[in-house]
Amino acid sequence: MKHSMLIWILFLVLAGPKATANDISLTVSAPAEVAAGERFHMVFSVNARPDQFTPPSMGDFRIVSGPSQSSSSSTQIVNRQVTTTHTVSYTYILEAHEEGEFVIDGATVVVGGESYKAGPHHIRVTQRRASPPPSSDPRAAPQTPEHMEIPGPEDIFIRAKVDNKTPFRGEQIIVTYLLYTRLDITSYTIDGLPSYQGFWSETLSGRQTQVTSEIVNGVSYRVAEIRRVALFPQHSGELRINPLAVDMGVRVRRPQPQRRGSIFDEFFGGSRFDSFQTVQHRVHSNALTVEVQPLPAQNRPPEFNGAVGSYELQAWLRPDELDINDASNFIISISGTGNIRMLEPPNIQFPRHLEVFDPRIEEDIEVSLSGISGSRLFDYLVIPRSAGPAEIPAVRFSYFDPKKGQYVMQTAGPFILNVSGEADLYTRDRSLRADSRMFAEDIRFIKLHTGNWRVTETLFFKSTGFYILITSPFVLLLIFLMMYRKRLKEHRNTAMLRTKKARKVARKRLKQAYRFMQEGRQKEFYDEIFRTLWGYISDKLNIPPAQLNKEQVAAIFREKKVAAALAEKFLKSLEECEFARFAPSSLENPMQETYQTAMDTIITLEKELRKQSADRL
Repeated sequence: MKHSMLIWILFLVLAGPKATANDISLTVSAPAEVAAGERFHMVFSVNARPDQFTPPSMGDFRIVSGPSQSSSSSTQIVNRQVTTTHTVSYTYILEAHEEGEFVIDGATVVVGGESYKAGPHHIRVTQRRASPPPSSDPRAAPQTPEHMEIPGPEDIFIRAKVDNKTPFRGEQIIVTYLLYTRLDITSYTIDGLPSYQGFWSETLSGRQTQVTSEIVNGVSYRVAEIRRVALFPQHSGELRINPLAVDMGVRVRRPQPQRRGSIFDEFFGGSRFDSFQTVQHRVHSNALTVEVQPLPAQNRPPEFNGAVGSYELQAWLRPDELDINDASNFIISISGTGNIRMLEPPNIQFPRHLEVFDPRIEEDIEVSLSGISGSRLFDYLVIPRSAGPAEIPAVRFSYFDPKKGQYVMQTAGPFILNVSGEADLYTRDRSLRADSRMFAEDIRFIKLHTGNWRVTETLFFKSTGFYILITSPFVLLLIFLMMYRKRLKEHRNTAMLRTKKARKVARKRLKQAYRFMQEGRQKEFYDEIFRTLWGYISDKLNIPPAQLNKEQVAAIFREKKVAAALAEKFLKSLEECEFARFAPSSLENPMQETYQTAMDTIITLEKELRKQSADRL
């Protein structure tokens, strides 16, 4: 019965109504009011699979990242009416700059050759939220510009380069960002990501950052690759890649020494008696322009659906011999180098007496420094409804190879499916027989004879157990409501919830850092330790990460009367992790010591903060 019901539901899904052009809509989701300097999400959603997406102009806001694409689908069956909905979303992270009223025009998508546009969105930018008061400690006060050196463009700069300035539409290109410096950098943060408008982007990852030397215009620089991105141009013509913005901490020398030096200063080129200070400095890379060539219209195969790169087609049928109404899997695999996520299944004309369901899609994507490669697999469920051999025609897949500058056609098959059994065993009166079988198995005939009934000596009615069972649901309901109201109150108090879970979140991150240490992944280890310490203090003190800095944390520690040695230990761990992210080879402490120090610091700090909270109560 379960097997019959499953086949019947799958039949309804296959025969269900499809979305029409009138049902397609493009919507935008974003807040109506934000504060200056605040970041927010803007999401464009379309309830279909678009052929092209054109974002609006966002010149009044800075694009921190995006667009990042996601998709989902859902199926509903109501009164044997099947409704399948596909939703594709494009998400941007924006940052407001100036106060005022702004309008972002609607985005545009193309679905089935028809264009759809979302309405404009109005955003009001209010006054910047007040920042925390400055520290009263003179040691934490920043130095004025006249008391320190200012890095110049000849000291630190970022150079962006692309491996191909004249790609074809859809061809993979790689943009690399190199940091050139003559000064010592303690930390860096990518604060302004390019928008990559007109491109599909994917951040590449690989080996740990290597620091090399290079001479530019007779000057020796230390060079480090800080970011690598794979881009896929979505339309032809001239496309611009905006600059990348990076905030970094730079060690500069003061003109007058104010403290004794150390061997650490000598390592970076100074003397024991020089005085240094870390200043915040922002650097922008150069902009890039690429001229995207259109795909040639000559000799374009009709099977071509936009795939660009280098691919290999494989297909197989398992099993190829079966009985009527049994299931077989027809699998198509496309592997190679290019935008694997955008590959669509080839168009196949299956025989009419084969019932075929939408394919199950599996992806195996490999993202490395050399680009994006992998495979995409389409698994069709095939159920024959009549006996005899069934021929599945050859699968034809066409793609454009930019290295050869021509279209390539690959084929697999044809395939023969041998089906045995009675031709009308299932197809004749299928729905009627399914209902009759269900009726026969679910409803039994009434029993005519009476049972052996007798009266027991004791009755359960009005006994102690009877009253316990009667009242227990009300007692349990009362307990549940009390616990629910308590939990709801805790969840409404976001600050208390973050503080309560701070140690739990830190413990989970420390476990991840321990795994990185065991695997010898030094960069990931120090990144995770840094996020653990920073995230713990943010949750515990209920301060947004964007508003945190070392001077503010030191001031809060003094306000809460945290031991000076413990506060110094916490800040020293942060500085060590920040330095390790740029120059890990010069570290003095092994990862095991850094891990133990971070864990001891969090445990001691948790005990001291809890003790102070108990004393206040």
